[in-house]
Amino acid sequence: MKRIPNFVIITFLSVLAIIGCTVKESAGWEEHREQANNLYNEQKFDEALTIYEQALEKADADGRLKLRQDIIDCHLAVGHDHEARQMMFSLMQDAASQGNRYVEAETKFALGEQLCQAGDKATGYPYMHEAVRLMSSCKDSDAPYTLTFYHYRLMKRAAEDEDWPCAIAESKLTEQVWRTLSDTARAERLLRPALALRAYFYLKTDSTVKADETYRQWQQHLPCSIVEEYHINYYLTERGRYQEALDIYRRYEAYTLKEKGYWSMDEEEAKLNIADIYARIGDSAQALRLTKEAYAINDSMQVLLAVSNAQELEAVYQNQAKTEKISHLRLWVAILAFILAIIVAVLLSYRIRIVRKRKDKTIAAVVRDMVEHKEEKEKSETPDAATPASEQTRFSAFDAVVNQGHLYAKPDVTRDVLVELMGVDSNTFSRIIREQSGCQNLNDYLNRKRIDYACLLMQQHPNYTVETIAQDCGFLSIRTFNRVFKSIREITPSQYLDSLETP
Repeated sequence: MKRIPNFVIITFLSVLAIIGCTVKESAGWEEHREQANNLYNEQKFDEALTIYEQALEKADADGRLKLRQDIIDCHLAVGHDHEARQMMFSLMQDAASQGNRYVEAETKFALGEQLCQAGDKATGYPYMHEAVRLMSSCKDSDAPYTLTFYHYRLMKRAAEDEDWPCAIAESKLTEQVWRTLSDTARAERLLRPALALRAYFYLKTDSTVKADETYRQWQQHLPCSIVEEYHINYYLTERGRYQEALDIYRRYEAYTLKEKGYWSMDEEEAKLNIADIYARIGDSAQALRLTKEAYAINDSMQVLLAVSNAQELEAVYQNQAKTEKISHLRLWVAILAFILAIIVAVLLSYRIRIVRKRKDKTIAAVVRDMVEHKEEKEKSETPDAATPASEQTRFSAFDAVVNQGHLYAKPDVTRDVLVELMGVDSNTFSRIIREQSGCQNLNDYLNRKRIDYACLLMQQHPNYTVETIAQDCGFLSIRTFNRVFKSIREITPSQYLDSLETP
């Protein structure tokens, strides 16, 4: 029988691969979004952006709105603020035309904050106030909680502008919305810092009596986490209660040191505030030392920012140069790609022949062995019962190390590190995880570990915010944490906290 040419076989396999990719792309957009969310959680923003855009072509109207919000988050994560603002403006208009007030309000408020950060406060603030009006008229169950957050953010913005009357008014609106909510514990995590800052705002307007009254009101909502407690230090410092403020600052500084990197800016602010207290009590040496340390932190962040901006600018210039030359290089690239494909096909054909010859020799040897040593062949066909037990033991040891070291909560622990930890190849690693843990893949295995740890933190520290718990469990965004928590526990983190408070 005449053998089929290798080129025909390679072409046939290529067609099958293309068909397989086409079938895979026909899957639902929700699956693509889940895959992109996992990549986003692993800080693979470029890969996540590609899959989000693929899912966008297959989603319905509401799905496209959600995916466009995800795409905007990717652009913000990699520092493409200008592109993100343009997408926000377009998404805001489309949400309004579709009558989706919640998405319209969310996008409008985010766009307003971006404009304020860019220095265009005259345009940014009206957008944020319009978002508050829209969210007030939404019937969505999360709208009141989002509205509380909006008033809190506006209060912080007014404080940055030193508009103390406006900041006081926004803090009162935060409390007013809070009192209308049934789930007051959820919104109280914003009320505590709002009350703490309002006491400071009253001092800035020379209303000492109202400031002290607000401070007593804040004490009624204790205990709270160190992140929430930190805000009362502005009031304590202005009132001359330096030792109480120093104790809180030291606890907060220790917290920022534990979360090194993400909290570097907060660590700098804490050191400057402690230096201010030492300057007030006359310890100039301590004040000078802490100020130098704070400036060193700022300098290192500025260097990193400058390097990032330079790299991004260089990438823009390179892309422009490539765009100008692409028309001249396109033909040469196609020719080189064709030549490379021929070379690869020839090498593959040669490799296939070598492998076939080796395989034929091996089969011949096995056949001879089967004829001469039939008993040994039957013995060799007996399954090795120790292999599953060996894999189970290997997985148990691996699982124990992951649990003891909290490796699931460390963003710097990659898949390659875990594969090396188990001591097998990548394919065997995936199979052992799937068979021994009962999870679909490594992401599913790690997410279940993270959610179990999150539930433990909620039980041990009910005063922690959901944002703090999400960060401690290794999630990079609160939205990803909420989605994964609900998919595993079938309730939201807030509902789980409520169930802990219910006898």
